[in-house]
Amino acid sequence: MKHFYTYLFLCLGLLPLAIKAQEKKIDFFGSGRFTLNNSSLSGKLIDKDTTTARKQMVGGTLFDLGFHIRPSENTEIKAITRVQNEINGFWGGGIIFNLRELYLRGLMFNRIKYQVGDLNTRMTEYTLFNNYGELSQNNPAAFNTFTEVINYDKFYGQNSWRQQGATADVGFDFNKYLNHIHVTGLITKNRQTDFFSSPDRLFAGSTIQAKMFKQLSIAYNYTNTFDVENSAMFSNALFNNSVNSFEIKENLVLNNYKIDLGGEFGQSNVNFKNMANAPTVKDGMFMDGGIQVQNKKSTWNIGVNLRSVETTFRSVGAQSRRVDFNAIASEYPYYTNRESARPVTILSVLTDGNYYNMFLSPNLRDYNPAYENMLPYGKATPNRQGADVKFGWNHSNKNLLKVNGGAAVYNEITGQGTTALRDFTNLEIMVDLGLNELYKGKKKVHVGVFVKQQNTSRTGTEGIDKIDLKSTQIKVGAEYEIIPNLEIQLAGILLNAKGNEFLAQRNSFNEIIFYKSFNADLQETIFLGGINYQFSKNNCLKVQYQQADWNNKLLADNQYNINKLAVLYNLFF
Repeated sequence: MKHFYTYLFLCLGLLPLAIKAQEKKIDFFGSGRFTLNNSSLSGKLIDKDTTTARKQMVGGTLFDLGFHIRPSENTEIKAITRVQNEINGFWGGGIIFNLRELYLRGLMFNRIKYQVGDLNTRMTEYTLFNNYGELSQNNPAAFNTFTEVINYDKFYGQNSWRQQGATADVGFDFNKYLNHIHVTGLITKNRQTDFFSSPDRLFAGSTIQAKMFKQLSIAYNYTNTFDVENSAMFSNALFNNSVNSFEIKENLVLNNYKIDLGGEFGQSNVNFKNMANAPTVKDGMFMDGGIQVQNKKSTWNIGVNLRSVETTFRSVGAQSRRVDFNAIASEYPYYTNRESARPVTILSVLTDGNYYNMFLSPNLRDYNPAYENMLPYGKATPNRQGADVKFGWNHSNKNLLKVNGGAAVYNEITGQGTTALRDFTNLEIMVDLGLNELYKGKKKVHVGVFVKQQNTSRTGTEGIDKIDLKSTQIKVGAEYEIIPNLEIQLAGILLNAKGNEFLAQRNSFNEIIFYKSFNADLQETIFLGGINYQFSKNNCLKVQYQQADWNNKLLADNQYNINKLAVLYNLFF
């Protein structure tokens, strides 16, 4: 606490100097948040669980104070400090004070942009990309603020990974045929050495992009994750994963239709050096191409994509998962007399930041096939080939009706544990309806529905080859504006998953060493009801009652419900 006051007085002392110096400028910004979750646990689980608490109250407050400091015209420093206090931290005893973000960026030679410190890094979906987590899209508005909080805390931004290092980019303009060339490079620290058996690990990436004829774009992308030799005294073991990719995009206008053509293809390489029992990994290829057509008024669009990602394709930057299903929940972390971790639920994924990962991983991490089984690692999921069709339609009054949907058919390239191949199908549709537009009402009345059905199947000559897993998600939301800025929000989510799967168990080299049987007859439901008051665009208060039910009929004795009163106040300034 003493250090916090010292820092605060120092900042206030420097403020008059900044105001007096006309050639310098300091901007202040920040955010504040208060959360309170008062929940209770019930269900059949209670009958045999004698140690788990039936009620919990958790929450806390935090405040982020940020500075934009511009010591010169071409230099900017950004720093954010966080003060956080859990609801159990009485009289300042539980306060946590840390530096949340720090970077310096600027312009050299009036051409080269650079940044050092904290970076938000993103390239393509096969080289460096933070894929959306399961269940995090197409949700009712009642969940939006919770998603925004998680994205803010974990620095997800626009599908970016937060890393520490340096980046620079430079652009060159040319004539009417070759319009522009843009070069970007970055290097970041992926892992810190323990100085004994684990070496430093770095992540490097670069992009060279050329724009030609005002409509054609060609790019080369390169990433490399590698261990630094001699950075661990008692180990010479080194890991290396590089990815090379080429992109091409063209934007055309024909007969009042906008046509976007694009594709990306490339190859990965994995190499292990000085490691006992390390395999030789074959280079992995991928190809992805598609077309999207949109009418001039943007009332409808349709797109088709074809994709193939080989079994041995590896990309640390693109295959790292956002949701960690091995994490422990912040509420009721254990159950069955604290013998096992409580299973992940939809409510956990949508509202609990403990389940979200911030680090790039060389290993293909576990996932839950009941939530997503076709592309658990995004477009870069290995051992997949297939096609997607997506469409969208808007009423001429876009606030009245919007319809989006799609269908996908995929299959494996290589069988796992058998010569038989898995087949995947995925169907989605979302409808947004502004009811108040039907009768020209001034108060917002909105209803949204999203339905997703995903099937996985595999047939074979032996019973163990057979896989049949079906999952259905239904999300329904409604918002009714009582008075300006105050609305009632209702939401319901239903998940049904039934069938079986075999999940690959992998060693540290990503080799499959065993298959774990997965069986489910699962039904999850969530019902939310509450109010949302929007003080301003960046300031809101949510008060909700949440009811979540987890019921796997194959584990009937572990069925449980969580009822929760949730309060969330969120402010940005």
